[in-house]
This record gives sequence, C-alpha cells and structure tokens, in this order.
Amino acid sequence: MRSSWNTYSTCEELRAIRGAAACAIVLGSGLSKLARGLESLARVPYARIPGFGRTSVEGHPGFVSLCRLAGAPVLLFAGRYHAYEGAGPDALASPVLLAEYAGCSSIIVTQAAGSLTRRIQPRTWMLATDVIPFPSRSGLRFNREPFSGASRGTGRSRAAPVVSKELSAALRRSARAARIPVAEGVLCWTSGPTYETAAEARAGALMGADAATMSSYPELLAARRIGIEAACMSWITNHTANISESRTAHAEVLDSGGEGARSLRKLLAAFLSERGGA
Repeated sequence: MRSSWNTYSTCEELRAIRGAAACAIVLGSGLSKLARGLESLARVPYARIPGFGRTSVEGHPGFVSLCRLAGAPVLLFAGRYHAYEGAGPDALASPVLLAEYAGCSSIIVTQAAGSLTRRIQPRTWMLATDVIPFPSRSGLRFNREPFSGASRGTGRSRAAPVVSKELSAALRRSARAARIPVAEGVLCWTSGPTYETAAEARAGALMGADAATMSSYPELLAARRIGIEAACMSWITNHTANISESRTAHAEVLDSGGEGARSLRKLLAAFLSERGGA
C-alpha cells in the first residue's frame, strides 16, 4: 500500500475534491459518525484511491468525503491506517498526501486516546500541544517520491513543531465559542496494537505526556514535512492502566466516539465559521 502524490490524478472520482476545500479532517476511532447527516458533495471509498486500500480496524469505515459543515466545504477522512496493521510510513501518511493533492492548507487529525493523568477525564477533548513518539521515531522513514509534488515546505521543516500554534489557538477559541471544554496536553504515540501496560503508561507520564494513542503522529510528521498547517485533537475515552484497573476494550472506545463526534461537530462548526470556511 504505497501512496504516491502524482498518481491521484489518475482517479477520476477524486476530481470533484480538487480545490474544493481548504481544511481536511481525519476522523479517528468512532469519530467517523460525524459524517452522518452532513451534506455530501462527493464520496470516494479508500479502496478505489491509488495508494490507499481497505481499512481493517472496526470504527474506521474507510472513505473520503467532501461535505458541507456550517455552510463550508470540508474534506473528511473517515478512518485511517495504523502502524500495527502493517502499514508502512507512506500509507500512514496517505490522508495528508491526498489533502495536499486536494489543495487543503490545513488539516486537523483526531483520534481516541487514553488519559495518563487524573487531570484529564474520559469523555473530554484534549488539544495536543506536542507529541512524544514512544519508544522512538526511528522507524518512520518516508519515501521521497510521495512528497516530490509538494511546494509549501520551507526546507527547514525539521526544526518546526508538529502542531501549529496558530491553528491550535483557533480551535481553542472555537471550543470556547461552542462551550465545549477542551484540555491541553502532550500526546504520547505508540505503535500498538496492544494498549499500554501500567509501566509503559507511567513511563509516558514521566516523560511529560498527558495522553496516549496509537494514531496521528505519522500524519502530523508528514504534514510538517510537506508544509500543511496541522493540529491534533484527542477524544479521551479512558484512563490508562497506571490510573485505572479497568480493562480497556475497543468496543467501549467506539461507543464513546459517538459522544465525541457530536461535540466535535459543534466545535468544527464554530471553527469553520470563524475562519470563513478556510
């Protein structure tokens, strides 16, 4: 499953999304329910997109949809690929590459996450201020070809943060306007597929992380490399094993995602209204 920026133009179904939206949103586990009830202007299953493929994790239906939210066009990615599925770095970055092809200038990646601290409670949102790749980022080596068509990079992107302060600030203002509580913290990325042990969760907390996930870091890294403004929001579904003795089940994560999708829709409506759909 190898993404290639130059091959998207061969898919006629993608022509409708080219230049149609300024903002893309990747929807994590259970959060794809946000797309329900929205006016869909175009919808393409991942399986028909070059460089993509079928998703295998429940709660990730696997399609990209050009929708209208709060009167503004937005590109929704319903589901993603994960490192634990065997997807390579370029496949993990495929939503970002397609957003670049579509002409989006910003991308918001969302995911389910477990809270490493009692300060951040389940069934709330956390806006990531930074990301710790745990145990390391050494395995994420993107091929050069998928990024050969990008033109927004400055050549100094390696020193830039993986999340945009400006985009994050806009989301923070939108959350206040929509009266949706949003915490802030550092996100810890692990490759999965198992949830963190208590020892791993304690280690993440000691390193300064506030929540843990198996998603989003590869997408944020790709967005930084090609110059797309990116922000990251985690729907907190549970406390990790360092705090709670309850066993986390994926079914519970998906069930919680329905509530997260409803509040996210309100937050994004406020966000798109403030930015004039950009």
